[in-house]
Amino acid sequence: MELIRHDWGSLRAMGGEAERVPESILTLVSSEAEDDALAAYWELENYVVVQGQLFEASQYVVPVLLAALAEEISRAARKAVLELLFQLVSGESDIEEVERGNPDLGPICRKNAQEGIWIIYQELCSGHYDLARDILEIIDEDRDRFAHFVDAYPHGKRKKQRGRIG
Repeated sequence: MELIRHDWGSLRAMGGEAERVPESILTLVSSEAEDDALAAYWELENYVVVQGQLFEASQYVVPVLLAALAEEISRAARKAVLELLFQLVSGESDIEEVERGNPDLGPICRKNAQEGIWIIYQELCSGHYDLARDILEIIDEDRDRFAHFVDAYPHGKRKKQRGRIG
């Protein structure tokens, strides 16, 4: 549903319009094998984000990736989605985007990711700890919350609390 909200052909990506983004994302999130997930990942990396440089479509990809993480997807797809999300939230506007009046794509991607922060925290607690931690380190402005979760869930495993069962 999140994919069809946008006219991808009217959005910019590296080298032109972003019309192939929906197909690439669908391929990514439906991947079962790591090789397939990586191939789909590279269709998006180097297209909506290139070496940390963001293009217009990137801001709309972030909510789609968060929606995908809320679904049942393979471990390989989940890892690739998180890696792409990390690239998006750590990027900044490409010089071409700045010249076109889009200097704030980095902050917009980070804000969009903050809207799904609990999905990322779920990954920290039970999924791909390192990738989730890296994303949260960038997007979570509540440093006390971030430190609390990192301490309570080292590498995705809940610490045993003294005096508590479970």
